[in-house]
Amino acid sequence: MRRTLAAAAAALLLLVITPPASAQGGPTVRGLFFYSPTCGHCHKVVVDDLPGIFAEHGGAPSTAFDVSATDNAAFTILSNGTLELLMVNVTTEAGASLYATTSTEYDIPSEQMGVPRLVIGDEFYVGSGAIPAALPGLIDAGLAAGGTDWPSVTGLDWALGEAGVPGETIAEETTTTTFALPAESGPTTPAAGTETTTTTLNPFPDVGGTPTPVSEFGEPLVTVGDKFGNDPAGNTLAVVVLAGMLASLALVWVLVRRGRLGSAPGWLVPALAAAGILVAIYLTYVETSGSEAVCGPVGNCNAVQQSKFALLFGVIHVGLVGLISYAVVVAAWLASRLLKPPWADWAAVALALGAAGGVAFSIYLTFLEPFVIGSTCIWCLSSAVIVTALFWVTAGPGWTAWRRLRTR
Repeated sequence: MRRTLAAAAAALLLLVITPPASAQGGPTVRGLFFYSPTCGHCHKVVVDDLPGIFAEHGGAPSTAFDVSATDNAAFTILSNGTLELLMVNVTTEAGASLYATTSTEYDIPSEQMGVPRLVIGDEFYVGSGAIPAALPGLIDAGLAAGGTDWPSVTGLDWALGEAGVPGETIAEETTTTTFALPAESGPTTPAAGTETTTTTLNPFPDVGGTPTPVSEFGEPLVTVGDKFGNDPAGNTLAVVVLAGMLASLALVWVLVRRGRLGSAPGWLVPALAAAGILVAIYLTYVETSGSEAVCGPVGNCNAVQQSKFALLFGVIHVGLVGLISYAVVVAAWLASRLLKPPWADWAAVALALGAAGGVAFSIYLTFLEPFVIGSTCIWCLSSAVIVTALFWVTAGPGWTAWRRLRTR
């Protein structure tokens, strides 16, 4: 009886301590995931998409991972035994170095220099739309082929070692020093022999100390000229629109003060607002769904939409802000037409001030595109032009309404 109980206990213990078969000897798909803690699209993939993908392919990862933590290590392993991802934080020097190495060795074009980036085998994917769309198929294909090994990237062995992956080979440098005994040695004299020192080689020799600043796209910070050169045609157009908005603020102010800016046809405000609403709806859809934007021959809308500047205060999608703003424009215009004085005049003043605020905000966003992000979104420029036109149309009636209110 005791032997039976002992055997049963041993069997139960074996079941408890034995990992799932997939973690022991089954095929594993391995890849690199580059992210930034401040990147909204990275957050979407890690928080909204990866849990479901892991669940469908072997279960939840063995460890939790907070993609938004600014103190994350350069390299972290996220694994369930079937899918294994090396999470690479590009805001660290080591992570940025591996990002740059991967960009070079995979010959990734400049217009696709963004995070989140996924590298599996010989393929890479960029963006919160492309990655979750491609990853399940890559996993299925890799498992059917018996697994997918880590990508062949210089320095990856060292990075895996830093992440604590067992069994990975880390390059080492061995120094051997030979020393001899003196002619007459006392009891405390060290014995003759050799001393061997082994030092782990770091393939990223510039790593250490304070991390080098990196852009939203994971590259080491570059000059304004370099960023402008990423999209010269689109960025030149952005500068033209930016100059037009700045000139409009000054010129409209001068004209209304001199009484030379009259009323425009009444249908222009709702027509412009309707056009702005359509643009804002599309941008909101792209930003919230992670879909690839249709940009046309000029500009790189996806680079703009995947940047941290696509979120206001890191929370609110800029497209949604535009949608709400255009809806307020329509409401103020209706109030100025339907209400009686003085409320109609107050609505006209609010409409003009709102349009002026929209121009100021669009100036800020348009400045970011060529000089900070390095890419231009044609949809964003369209919205900037629309709000500037609204300012021209509403400034005159708004000023006139303000003068009436002051004389009451």
